[in-house]
Amino acid sequence: DGGGIYVMNSNGESPTRIADFGYSPSWSPDGQQILIGTEKIPQPSTRPTKSELWMINLNTRQRQRISEGDALQPTFSPHQKRIAYWSRPDRYGQREHIWTIPANGGQAVAVTDGSFTDLNPVWSPDGKYLYFSSNRGGSTNIWRVPIDENTGVTSGAPEAVTAIGANTSVLHLSLSANGRLAYSAQTENRN
Repeated sequence: DGGGIYVMNSNGESPTRIADFGYSPSWSPDGQQILIGTEKIPQPSTRPTKSELWMINLNTRQRQRISEGDALQPTFSPHQKRIAYWSRPDRYGQREHIWTIPANGGQAVAVTDGSFTDLNPVWSPDGKYLYFSSNRGGSTNIWRVPIDENTGVTSGAPEAVTAIGANTSVLHLSLSANGRLAYSAQTENRN
């Protein structure tokens, strides 16, 4: 029926479409809302449009646009105070950066900047760090930055978490409730 966002029981039963649009769904910690972006991400640096950020209440099916600006791969902070996402600035030569915004919308706060590509933000279970994929060390690895979950203001410089070698990209991060990190590593060789 044209795709969209679906939820279903963990055993695979009762799939229900909750939106007829959207990509990269992300649950709220209380399981009552889902965040989505409006754009698919085939290649971050050559995206043709901007992705809006939406929140869907699963009980009422009410949709709320959180941001009209560019926002992809949104994730709630552990206490549902802020939403982290990545975005590509309008300025030529700028790369993708991480931002946070209050959970009900408002002023966005930059988490990263510079000439690096920063993607896929995920919060630590205690809300004290924001993890993300970045090429700031040469190859794409996992980095983290200390952050205030209430304000989105960082309190230190990003630090590397993994040091996987050249030609390998670490992407698609996921953190468990007890702090275990899962990710995929992709190696690419070209001639």
